[in-house]
Amino acid sequence: MSETTTLTADVVIIGAGATGLTAASDLVKAGLSVVVLEARDRVGGRLWTNSIDGQMFEIGGQWVSPDQTALLATLDELGLATYERFRTGDSVYVGRDGAAKRFTGDIFPATPTTESEIERLIGVMDELTAQTDPDAPWEHPRARELDSVSFKEWLITQSDDEEARDNIALFIADAMLTKPAHAFSTLQALLMAASAGSFSNLVDADFILDRRVVGGLQSVPLALSESLGDRVTLEQAVRTLEWNESGVVAITDTLRVEAKRALVAVPPNLYGRISYDPRCRAGATSFTNTCRSAS
Repeated sequence: MSETTTLTADVVIIGAGATGLTAASDLVKAGLSVVVLEARDRVGGRLWTNSIDGQMFEIGGQWVSPDQTALLATLDELGLATYERFRTGDSVYVGRDGAAKRFTGDIFPATPTTESEIERLIGVMDELTAQTDPDAPWEHPRARELDSVSFKEWLITQSDDEEARDNIALFIADAMLTKPAHAFSTLQALLMAASAGSFSNLVDADFILDRRVVGGLQSVPLALSESLGDRVTLEQAVRTLEWNESGVVAITDTLRVEAKRALVAVPPNLYGRISYDPRCRAGATSFTNTCRSAS
């Protein structure tokens, strides 16, 4: 059995993606000690730049948009250069009929009925997004309802036009969150749209797909990790988070990190891979607020 090493810190951060590493960097600047635990053998989470036969590929996040002011500031701070995307020429759309159609503009050239339905659904999404605070999505008047149904299932309730639904889902699922529409809730979809200012901004390719980072967007977490040094530990999947009177203990197969606070910076679908003891602590909150009144 592996020997367990005990570390102490003000904050233990679970996940070395862009969120976890940014938080760690800000906390260090504020004078706090941190330990970052990452389950994988690399940093970056959904930001991954790879090379196959000399060709660079970006898997996951790739783009920098003008609304991402914090990211733009981070790029300036890290000295990472960007370049504009290629915008010249027509786009190509392949609809459910399998035919390739060239087009310009934001709305895909489907049938007139489907185009009209896409525009209607954009309006529905914009209305719901306007009610969503990106800093507190749980305060949406229908938060619990929208967080309990997948974006795919919710779209089915909104339209009988499958092609229109697929197109609306594309703007958030494939383009932004890089996962299928059945894998996240409608409230998460609204949060994504609200973070961009509106759902219409996600539809506007000239707005949302603006620039890319030279060398790939994973350069951001790589640079942040380098600045944090040995505060970041790879291949340390957290099995348990234990709350106690003095704080929290994060436990991996070989590490025990005792801290005052914990920040779980992993996608919601990975929350369940961690055992929480107890499940909720007084004053704790979850994305859906189910723990807010726990005792």
